[in-house]
Amino acid sequence: MDANQLKGLVQFFEENKKFINNEEATKMALVIPFIRLLGYDPGMPREVRPEFCADFTQGDGKKFPDRMDYAIFESSGEKALMVFETKPLGWDISAKSPQLARYIGQMPGLHFGIITDGCSYQFYGDLEKPNVMDKEPFFAFALNDPKADWEKIAKFLTKFSRESFNADTLVTDAEDSRYRQAMIDKLATALKSPNEDGAFMEWLTAGVYKGNRTAAVKVRLGEIARDSIEPTLLRVMSNDFIERLREGLQRTLEGGKDQPGNSVPQKLTSQGKVDQKPLVEKTEDSPAEITGEKLDFYRIVRDICVKSGADAETILAKDTQYYFNVSHKKPTFWFARLFVDTKRKNITTLVSIEEAAKLAKGFEIEQAPEAFGASRIYINDVNQARDLKLLIERSLAILKTQKAGTDSPGAGK
Repeated sequence: MDANQLKGLVQFFEENKKFINNEEATKMALVIPFIRLLGYDPGMPREVRPEFCADFTQGDGKKFPDRMDYAIFESSGEKALMVFETKPLGWDISAKSPQLARYIGQMPGLHFGIITDGCSYQFYGDLEKPNVMDKEPFFAFALNDPKADWEKIAKFLTKFSRESFNADTLVTDAEDSRYRQAMIDKLATALKSPNEDGAFMEWLTAGVYKGNRTAAVKVRLGEIARDSIEPTLLRVMSNDFIERLREGLQRTLEGGKDQPGNSVPQKLTSQGKVDQKPLVEKTEDSPAEITGEKLDFYRIVRDICVKSGADAETILAKDTQYYFNVSHKKPTFWFARLFVDTKRKNITTLVSIEEAAKLAKGFEIEQAPEAFGASRIYINDVNQARDLKLLIERSLAILKTQKAGTDSPGAGK
C-alpha cells in the first residue's frame, strides 16, 4: 500500500465524514475504498464477498447461519484470508465482537478479522491460542489520528495486501509486534515509576543493596532509582547509538530509502567537493554538497589535521539534522562536532572540560551533554576554529586512542 494513497483516504474522510450517517454509507464511502487500497477488487466475488454467510455449530449441535460484512479470499476463491465487521461511523468498536470471534473460531485457516467504523480499524487474530480470537487487537489505527505515522501504517498494511499476504509470516509478525509493544510498555512504566514495580526494583537493586529491606529502605531505593534513570539513558544513548537508532528507524519507515534532511555520510575531497563515491550510497533524495559555514569548518579542521600529519583522505564530513561532524576514517568516528542551528554556535570535542580550558584559553567553555561530547566551546564564527588548533589536535588524538581499544569511540561521551 502506498502511503500517499492512504493519506488520500484520510483527506477524503475529513472532507466527507459529516455526510456519512449510516452503516451502508460507511461501507460504500470508506470500507470498500480501504479494501481497494489493499489491492482487492470489491467487484470480483472470487476475492471479495459482501454479506458473506457461513454456518456455525451451536453448543447443542444445531447449525445457524451468520453473516460477515466482507470476507476476503485468496486467488482461488476457496480460502478466506480475513473478514471485516463494519459498524456505522462513530460507533465504539473497542468492545470484543462475538460475531468476529465465531468466524475466527470456526472457519479453518482463518486467523485475522478486522472491526471498523470506517475511521478506526482494529486488527484481531488468534495469536494466543489457535482458533480463539485474542482479547485485544494486535494492530489499530484511525483516519482521524493527527499523530499517525502514515508511512509506518502503510508499510504494515502492505503485509495484508493481495500481493503480499502470507498467513504464516503475518502471524509471526503480529506476535513480534505485540511482544515488542508489551516490552516497550513494561519498560516505559518501570522507568517512569520504578518504585511501583516490585520485580523491577528487586532486579535493579540485586547486589547493590544487601541490607534489610524495610518500608523506608524501599522508598529510599525507589527515589534513588528514579534519579538514576536520566543519567542511565544518557550513558546508553552514545553518538553511535543515536545514529544507528535514527538510521534504523528511517530504514524501517521508508523501506531503506534516505529522505531529505536525514544523516548522510559524505566524503569530501581536498578541494572541498563531495566525493563521487560517498561512504554510504546516495539516493536522489540525499542532501546535496555540504556548503557554507559547515564546509568552511570542515576545511579548517582538515587543514589542522593534515598539518599535524593526518592523511587528508581520512578526514571525513557527515551532516545530520542537528549537527555537523568531522570524523576520522569512519563517519561514526567523530572528533569535532559543529552546532550552527542553535542560539549560539558551538563546537563539541572529546577533550575533557578541564583539559579544554587549558587548550582553548579565551573561549567560553562548558561541560557538553554526555550524549553529544565531553566539552563545548562557544564561538561567534566558524573561522575561530583556527584558534582551536591545539584542542582539535588533542580531540583527534583521544579518538585514535579510543579506536585502538574499541570499535565504538565516543561511547558514553
